Amino acid sequence: MRTKRLASVAVVALAVTAVYAQGGRGGQGGRGGQAPAAGAQDAKTVFYNMANSLGMLRGLQEEDSITTLEFWANGTMNSGGQNYKLTNVRSSFNYAVPGLRLDMTRAGADGKAQRVIEVVGGKYAWNETEPGLNATPLPATYNDRLLRMWTVSSQGVVKAARAAGANAKVTPQGGTTIVAFPAAGANFVVTLNAKNLIDKVQTTVGTNAPIETTFTDYGELNDADYRADVFFPRRITQRQGGTTLLDLTVTRTNTYNPYVIMPPPENVEKAGPAAK
Repeated sequence: MRTKRLASVAVVALAVTAVYAQGGRGGQGGRGGQAPAAGAQDAKTVFYNMANSLGMLRGLQEEDSITTLEFWANGTMNSGGQNYKLTNVRSSFNYAVPGLRLDMTRAGADGKAQRVIEVVGGKYAWNETEPGLNATPLPATYNDRLLRMWTVSSQGVVKAARAAGANAKVTPQGGTTIVAFPAAGANFVVTLNAKNLIDKVQTTVGTNAPIETTFTDYGELNDADYRADVFFPRRITQRQGGTTLLDLTVTRTNTYNPYVIMPPPENVEKAGPAAK
């Protein structure tokens, strides 16, 4: 199995080498070329640089190579006004569905550990006791979980920005670039640093206080024998007002399009989709 993986890595590496040998544009982390000055960038160029800086673009056509992604982490969460310590966090994304399964063990003030699996997939939201088992429909959580889907991974932010198309507005600001666009019922304001990596995402829904997500300390976080030259933040933090909603330290990723599915169970479909 490992031999096949290494062979796949070699094929990808050859394809990427061919791209840069032919003058492919670059972002960060050893990618060739210089990004245009911030004032000269249109939205299409900014989207390219965002994806390229994360290692999402592969092949001679430099197409987005990330359709699914997983990361593992630990940290803290505030849910319903209660603070929890999180361990064994596994976040599984399918950007095409779109869907997210957040599988975590959490402990509150009493110290009792509880496994919680929160899912959003297509038009539905539900909880599970095991991945794919014993679903409880939770349509009222749909909007919040869909927004989380597009904000807790840097690759998800890039995809949401690109999907906004002409509705995305790009503004240079000092040594940074600001990208504003609507997605998932919210207004996004994304701050890119000089390397075109996402530093901060501010999302606002209606008159609610904005949620600020920050990404720091990017690196290659796949296992040592499974490197992909795809970059992901080691620290993800979400705050709203003076409350820290989520603070994750990422321990590893799988960016090789892992098998991630979250088909709505029959009882969830019968309960009906959430009203957007």
